[in-house]
Amino acid sequence: MDDDTTARTVAARISTVILAVGIGGLALGVPYAWVAFPVGYGGVLPVAMALVRRRESAASEAQSTTEDSPLATLRERYARGEIGEAEFERRVEGLIETESERTERTRLTESS
Repeated sequence: MDDDTTARTVAARISTVILAVGIGGLALGVPYAWVAFPVGYGGVLPVAMALVRRRESAASEAQSTTEDSPLATLRERYARGEIGEAEFERRVEGLIETESERTERTRLTESS
């Protein structure tokens, strides 16, 4: 389930509960049943959505840091036995060279 779908599902379920409580209370003649609407839509729903978005943000940040790191991917492949020690060392050296070249280009671009 993607982030937008999760947020919409949570919002729909909370809205359903708020409506059920509010309308049910009004239909049964419960005094102050109308309070369910401002409390639900003004307090419960925004807090729940903030929590969902915070959780999704943390999850996507953790995923991006592990996915974006070529060295982490290389280490995982070595740990799983997909590549041998010699191949691992060769690729690590390649990553170091690539990073050094990128750093040098960035430095030269910034000094210009």
